[in-house]
Amino acid sequence: MPDLLGLFASLLSSNLWNNTQCIDQRGLIMLDRFFMASATGQVLSQIEHAQANQAAHKGTKQTAQLTLMQGDIEKLFMITEALWEILKYQHGYTDDQLVEMIHNIDLKDGKLDGKVARTPAPPCPSCSRPLPLRQATCLYCGAPNTHSPFKP
Repeated sequence: MPDLLGLFASLLSSNLWNNTQCIDQRGLIMLDRFFMASATGQVLSQIEHAQANQAAHKGTKQTAQLTLMQGDIEKLFMITEALWEILKYQHGYTDDQLVEMIHNIDLKDGKLDGKVARTPAPPCPSCSRPLPLRQATCLYCGAPNTHSPFKP
């Protein structure tokens, strides 16, 4: 494309431009279309470049969030292990008891699948709509959440 732009620039500066035999109405229309296509191509290229930059930024942000989550998981593993060590050595629980309890918790939903059973949100004491335990107040009526986060 730069060669065609250079050719057109040299054509404009030469005497050939004034020669009607060299460029007629059809030629001008073709040149006009060429420049419109070139401008459109440049705009599309800029849009694609901006979209690529956005995707790269989003990918970098997702990677950072993943790294933070991995750190949180490692901390939770460490806390869980420390709590188990306390229970085991100070209160006499055994590894077999822990395995049995994990098995029982896993079976609460009737499936041995390594996942904790999800319990539905309890109803709001005021309007009876579902009220997630983490919500301080009901989204529908504004009533305070009086449910314990440890009991369904």
